[in-house]
Amino acid sequence: LHDLLSLVDQPVVRPIEIVQPVFSALGQHVEFSKTLTLAGSLKPGTSRDFQLSALQLSAIPLFLRLITLTHVPNLKIERMLTHLRSLMLQETIAGNMKDDGLPFASALALHCFTNEYVFAVTDEEILSVEHLQKQISELVELKQDVPPSSIVTLGAYSPLHKFDWAQGLAEREWGKEVHAVIERQISEPFMELSLRSELPCLTPVQDTVSRSVRDQYEENPYPRWVKSGLVEKRKSIGAVLKAAPFRFDLGDYETPNSPEILIAGCGTGQHSIYTASRFKDAQVLAVDLSLSSLAYAVRKTDELGVANIEYAQADIMELGMLDRQFDIIECAGVLHHLGDPMAGWKVLVDLLKSGGLMRVGLYSEAARQHIIVGRSRISEMGYTTSPKDIRQCRQDFIAMADDGNAAMTKICNGQDFFSLSTCRDSLFHVQEHRFTIPQIVDALDNLSLKFLGFELKDQTPMKRFKEIYPKKNDLTSLVLWHKYEQQHPNTFNSMYQFWCQKS
Repeated sequence: LHDLLSLVDQPVVRPIEIVQPVFSALGQHVEFSKTLTLAGSLKPGTSRDFQLSALQLSAIPLFLRLITLTHVPNLKIERMLTHLRSLMLQETIAGNMKDDGLPFASALALHCFTNEYVFAVTDEEILSVEHLQKQISELVELKQDVPPSSIVTLGAYSPLHKFDWAQGLAEREWGKEVHAVIERQISEPFMELSLRSELPCLTPVQDTVSRSVRDQYEENPYPRWVKSGLVEKRKSIGAVLKAAPFRFDLGDYETPNSPEILIAGCGTGQHSIYTASRFKDAQVLAVDLSLSSLAYAVRKTDELGVANIEYAQADIMELGMLDRQFDIIECAGVLHHLGDPMAGWKVLVDLLKSGGLMRVGLYSEAARQHIIVGRSRISEMGYTTSPKDIRQCRQDFIAMADDGNAAMTKICNGQDFFSLSTCRDSLFHVQEHRFTIPQIVDALDNLSLKFLGFELKDQTPMKRFKEIYPKKNDLTSLVLWHKYEQQHPNTFNSMYQFWCQKS
């Protein structure tokens, strides 16, 4: 476990990508397995000594570290943490919380903030949280000491920066566990709030669909993250794309000395930071509709000391007014949320230099069949995009999965199911288009783009494809890829990600 703990903190590692092996290893830990099994078997409201569980889990640094860094796509873990959170609230209200439970309690508060409070909550808990909030408010107003347990417990149910007394709390001295919660839940959101007013606006946001999409992403910075994987060493564009695992045929392509790169739809900065650390001497312009996401991106970029990214608010549909040309344009997971994806894609192609490269991400019709079922269920039930409805919808889906519904089981096992904003983005989005490979072929032809190849995180499908179609040119045959996807509909894990080149 010590080696895995060291791995989690490596700069090149994204914690969400090693969650499964970490929890496979933790499954061999006796105390962790006991706590997980017991918490999962207890009925709601069953009393158990929270302190004992907190101490047992606090003795596993790998577990605490991981839940402070990322949401965890595992229903057993979710059930355990949801139950322990309820017990923690009971203990806090009763005045029984002890300081030696703070390491776990603070880690849980950080975890719940990162997953945006996606866990189910009972009416009884809501009343207790309101009572706890009033207690803290009165103590702050009277300038009296606030119990650390009260702060971390409230932080496990609601973001602390939302309360009027938050700034006063942040100005006090705290121990390391509470300080970590104050920093994440108060200081950093306040910093983002101040950064919003400093962000330049490159284009107006006039398109009706763009406005609706922007409003959705202002609900939460999307996606919320703590630690992003960086590329260990920057390389030239040609060196990256000609080497494994890509091995693209770039013909006579010459890498520019100082490539200009546009990230169209950068979200909270993981994409732009990764690209800026991937390509040597690159200058990156990263744009997005959401000021909440952009402010988050700026804060994280500054925190990591990445200096070659410029952020701005802009609507892809209006970027034609931008008097710039780019060597690379990356637009992953954005075009399919536009009112007219092809019109937006055309705008981006016009901003690309002749011979320039483009990385595109589009939803796969074949791989999102389970999502289609989920979205249909949401429509039938009349769920809104409110946090309360998303939480209730999740419990509905979990119950259906427990009853053997295959589509719901697949949804409940997906990474996007385990935070509020990713769940909203995947299942509740106000605008979604899906594509097939033949549609991509037509789009590339219409836009005079040459397909270079897919970018797959999991190389298993690529290896399997090569075994079936071993010729060198087969890898760039979208006809063969379409045939392959029909036989293996989960190949693109809901999204095609591919590179192409402007003629």
